[in-house]
Amino acid sequence: MNPAIPLPSMPLVESLSGRLVNYSKKEIIFQPFSLSKNLYMIHSGKVKLYKNSEEGRKTILTVLGKGEFFSNMPRFSLDDEGVYAESIDSTVVGVLNYKQVDRLSVAHHHDVTEIYSSLNQQMKERNQFLERIMYAPVKERILCLMAFLMPRFGKKTGNSIKIDLPLTHQDIAGFIGSTRETVTSLTKELILEGRLQKMEKYYHVVRGTDLPYVQ
Repeated sequence: MNPAIPLPSMPLVESLSGRLVNYSKKEIIFQPFSLSKNLYMIHSGKVKLYKNSEEGRKTILTVLGKGEFFSNMPRFSLDDEGVYAESIDSTVVGVLNYKQVDRLSVAHHHDVTEIYSSLNQQMKERNQFLERIMYAPVKERILCLMAFLMPRFGKKTGNSIKIDLPLTHQDIAGFIGSTRETVTSLTKELILEGRLQKMEKYYHVVRGTDLPYVQ
């Protein structure tokens, strides 16, 4: 998976800033059938996009960080419908409405095309991840998830790589299509095997661990 795209040039950042909005931890940014349709750029913090099944099970589509874009506009959205965007921690986003995006499309056509491409890449990465884990054992899916998150949120710390993203067992289950109970059991096994470590809310991948290749 490609790491987060870098922030654009400063003139464009100013144009993309739009209306800056602060969200507290676990606050909904948009939800299905929200009347307001916008393009968002993350200035700080992290955002997860997810869907809820009819049974109420949460499926996490992706997690994004600083410098990345997401949207509920039809031409920019990650999925057709049913998508929620939620802040993971304290988050600041720039918000642009339809008219502002249309003006940017004229003044910065190339850059807006790049944003559109990066959003398409998000969907491609998610689909590759889902294809990779579809028939894999759950333990391998957990390691696939760590490999999926590492380019974007991985930080070297001593003999491990920290996934700088707080993950509950329910979060992992939502990513990989499993149950919280199964994830709880298998993450404990991976920790006992010395492949993962957990410090506070964060998982660390021990160096030398053979991670499945996602892409």
